Amino acid sequence: MPIFQWEEEFSRCLEIFRNHKPARILEIGTYHGGTLYHWLQNAPEADLVVSVDTYAVGVDNRKLYEEWNIYDLDLKVLKGDSRKKATIEKIRGYAPYDWVFIDAGHYYEEVRDDWENYRPMIQDHGVCVFHDILPPSRTWPDIQVWWLWKEIKRYGWTTEEIIADPEAEWGGIGLVYLWTQFP
Repeated sequence: MPIFQWEEEFSRCLEIFRNHKPARILEIGTYHGGTLYHWLQNAPEADLVVSVDTYAVGVDNRKLYEEWNIYDLDLKVLKGDSRKKATIEKIRGYAPYDWVFIDAGHYYEEVRDDWENYRPMIQDHGVCVFHDILPPSRTWPDIQVWWLWKEIKRYGWTTEEIIADPEAEWGGIGLVYLWTQFP
């Protein structure tokens, strides 16, 4: 299953994921399902995996998800916009989470809303992961996650960056370690 990540970056992220051994996983923006595939294949200890997407763009691979679920995890697949109140409430119903992967909208306001809506659902010692933290490029000017990423770091959260090529047109993975919850 292809992933829309740089392999070197995602391999390191997946290593952190396996070492963290998350029990409750939330993926916001499943798209083709490449990263969901890897969460399902590498989380034998997990109790719950929640996948959220509008399924308005790209290939809808939902029919494959159960086949990928080799550990027979409790998999909840939600169709909806991560910023809409009804979707947020459904997701809140499965909280708390200890691994949240945010990769839905890429405009600043979209990713900021996902951070603000879902960060409170992450339990202490959880991890929030962002994709596309590199600055906007000439080729991809609409990827604005970087702006939020700078704010998160400036605010003082414990972070880690996984960047294979700082000059790449897109990519980069940012992890926020919620060892101590901020207000």
